[in-house]
Order: sequence, then C-alpha cells, then structure tokens
Amino acid sequence: MRRVTNWLRFEAAPARSLGPVHLAQGALWSEHPRSGQPLTLTCREGLLWLTCEGDAKDYVLHPGDTLRLERSGHVVMQALRPSRFCMMQRTPAHPPCTPPAREHEAPVR
Repeated sequence: MRRVTNWLRFEAAPARSLGPVHLAQGALWSEHPRSGQPLTLTCREGLLWLTCEGDAKDYVLHPGDTLRLERSGHVVMQALRPSRFCMMQRTPAHPPCTPPAREHEAPVR
C-alpha cells in the first residue's frame, strides 16, 4: 500500500479563470462564488468599485491592484472608468481519502 501512495500526488483542483473582462464606464458585473472557493480579482486598467455581500467594506481597485475574497457572498463590481479585469476562482483541494482501518486489520506502517 505504501508503494501505491508514494506514486499518488494530491494537488489543488484547477482554478477557474475569467478574463480579461472589459467594462464600459458605469457598467456592472456580478458573481456568486461558491462557498469555500476564494475569488481573486485583478484590475488591469481603469478604475473599479467593488462590494461583497457580508463585507462591511467596499473596495476601489486601480490598475495592478489585486483583491482576494475569502468569504462567499454576492460580489458586485462597477466600472468607474472604462476598465479591464481578470478573475480567478480556485476550488478547494480535497484531502486524500483514507478508508478507516478495520478492527481485525493491523495498521499500515
């Protein structure tokens, strides 16, 4: 069994990315990230205002700014100027599945 587990690699699930997204001045964009999936937003150009459900703060992103949102909740962004941004959402990595040891079996060492 040890030989098998040495061959396995447990890595984070692939990230979902969106971008670049272009917004005209005044245009809105929204996203409902799934619970437990951090959302990373990067402003490439322009000026973006962002608010997230459950977060008391609002954010203004300038070119080069990156914001990582850890909590789930509806995210709304508005372009204060013509803007371009990218988004990445990483799904959580699941820990390896280890079946419980049976009472009559000795633990693997």
